[in-house]
Amino acid sequence: KLFAEHLREAAPAEFDDATEQGDRYFFIPALRRHRGAAHFYLENFNSGNFSADFALAQRVGEAAIDGYMELLRKPCPTASEADAATQLAYHTLYFFQVLTLDRGTTAGLLVHNQNDIGVLGSLPARVDKNLLTSWRSHMESPQDCLLDALLSVLPNKGTCTVDDGVKQQLASVVREYYKTYPQVLSLQASGSCVVPRIP
Repeated sequence: KLFAEHLREAAPAEFDDATEQGDRYFFIPALRRHRGAAHFYLENFNSGNFSADFALAQRVGEAAIDGYMELLRKPCPTASEADAATQLAYHTLYFFQVLTLDRGTTAGLLVHNQNDIGVLGSLPARVDKNLLTSWRSHMESPQDCLLDALLSVLPNKGTCTVDDGVKQQLASVVREYYKTYPQVLSLQASGSCVVPRIP
């Protein structure tokens, strides 16, 4: 709520549309839930006034940083084992959405293979392979094949480390999957518009 209020103050005219688009973009149909708690996304935004749009982007960026810092300054009790498990589950959900639905990530990986680690830089350091595996039954074909391929890269069962070597393998898996099933690009996340498909 606090984070969303910072964004509302930074972009009062755009806030409702941005949260509506964000809720749509970051929704995971297979799991019938969102990736996170607050979503602000303005796809293909252009008011026609570069200076105004630049100022808006700066305000929103600063509001996000200020909101995050305010959250970090709040007193926090010592994390319990249950808290750590909740965080691992959220990180696993993030991993799932980014690698199966996020159009920006997919586009970055399909354009070339020269920055795979950078494109996958936001992936969490650890995920729960068992939880990921449990979501397979919720996926339709051929999206379930992508999850199978991602799971095959993750070491061991249970909690897996996602290091640079694993990220490189994940990038290769995603590229190969979309070469095999290019039609599935149409199922990628979107806000208010459908962008041209990457060849």
